[in-house]
Amino acid sequence: MIELAMPTFDENGFLDGRIQFWVESQRVSHRKLIERAQELNRDCHRFLDGRALSPGNGKQIATSLLFARLLELYQSIILVSERGMAATIRILLRASLEASYHFLAIQRDPTYLNDYLNQFLIQKSKLVKRIRQSTSSEIEMQSLRQGASERVLEEVEQAIRKEKARAISIEEVAKRAGCHNSYLTAYAVLSHAVHTGASDIDHHIQVNDVTKETEGFKYGPSESETVRAICLSGTTLAEALELVSQNFGEDRTALCVAHKEAFQSFLEKA
Repeated sequence: MIELAMPTFDENGFLDGRIQFWVESQRVSHRKLIERAQELNRDCHRFLDGRALSPGNGKQIATSLLFARLLELYQSIILVSERGMAATIRILLRASLEASYHFLAIQRDPTYLNDYLNQFLIQKSKLVKRIRQSTSSEIEMQSLRQGASERVLEEVEQAIRKEKARAISIEEVAKRAGCHNSYLTAYAVLSHAVHTGASDIDHHIQVNDVTKETEGFKYGPSESETVRAICLSGTTLAEALELVSQNFGEDRTALCVAHKEAFQSFLEKA
């Protein structure tokens, strides 16, 4: 018989109860890493606090908003890492990578900002077409279909033609961001977690090291992703802080280099 192993859990799961002992143990065993992560978090919030944006500076606005998105994802990664939610960590790390591609592409490719903003039109067109295909009789869906009228679709299509907008793949974004290698490796691997691929749920299988036979299913906290996720997302966020600061005429290079070197050191020791 194959059993489900939950040695660190009680009926509260990841939310409360016995998991709190795990959280405390992680804060102790990864104390220096978490302290560094919190330092970067504070530096980023100091940058954002009271920040004034120039209404006519599209690059400044877009990169600041994407930076805020990266910061929220970073904090989420730290929170779920403390609870050992490995599958969720991989999903958030992939989302963080994708956000960083858009951020870096805007920074490094002067033509990308307009393409990025035009994706709103492309996405709206796809959404309207999908809603119109629905045959659901639910009141909510009927209301959505009314809002996705032929007139609305034509207006969106006209705007797409006017702007000469085209759909851009994440791979193209990564190339324009100078991050194609990470797209081919880390992003590709992490995508299995987002789409719940068979290779990702394999993490829940407990295999005997000697016989290689399945002995049970694992459900509960794991620190397998903790160091990698915090370090990679921290390095990405530090780079973003350095670049977004430059958009405001500020130099945080030394600060951000120190953060990146620290996270690299933690990775090398892992």
